[in-house]
Amino acid sequence: MTGVPHGFAEGAPERPRPRPGPARLVHFVGFRDDRYWNAVRVFGPPDMIHRNWDVYAANDVAEGDIVVHARGEWTDMPRSFSTEAEENRRARRALSGTRSGRSR
Repeated sequence: MTGVPHGFAEGAPERPRPRPGPARLVHFVGFRDDRYWNAVRVFGPPDMIHRNWDVYAANDVAEGDIVVHARGEWTDMPRSFSTEAEENRRARRALSGTRSGRSR
């Protein structure tokens, strides 16, 4: 059997190929339990995992990316501090023995 692949006419000029757009990344935010695997089944494996929705996580999101939250609404504003910064503050408070984290 001879022929031309479907969609191509013999002798027709080659159509320009569409340029690939920027990659869409999948971000998971705040998953800590078995809901993670449910989200993987629906959205596929994440490209980035964020512990909390903070300004650092929000800055990692580009236009067209998919952000999947474990809790909360998509309209929630990001927190103004990172999880790591808060953990460092707590550790400094514990080491200094004061509530405010300042030495006396």
